[in-house]
Amino acid sequence: MIPTYGRVLSAIEKALQKFMEEYRGVRKSLRDLVEGQERNTAQLERIGAAMEWRWGSERDDIEGSKDGPRESQEERTPLSAFC
Repeated sequence: MIPTYGRVLSAIEKALQKFMEEYRGVRKSLRDLVEGQERNTAQLERIGAAMEWRWGSERDDIEGSKDGPRESQEERTPLSAFC
């Protein structure tokens, strides 16, 4: 009975080790996905700020501004500077 018990425990241990390896792989994949999503979100926020700056300024140029004339299009920072 003891040898059978040892084989069963050995099989369970191997199965648990395999399960833990798979779990670590899935955990790493999920961590990578979250980090990628955080980078993408930050980039989208920068793009949104650049768009708001550019088109918000253009809208002010069209409607006129209380603060006086805006800078010309050539003087603005390129959109690529925000990415």
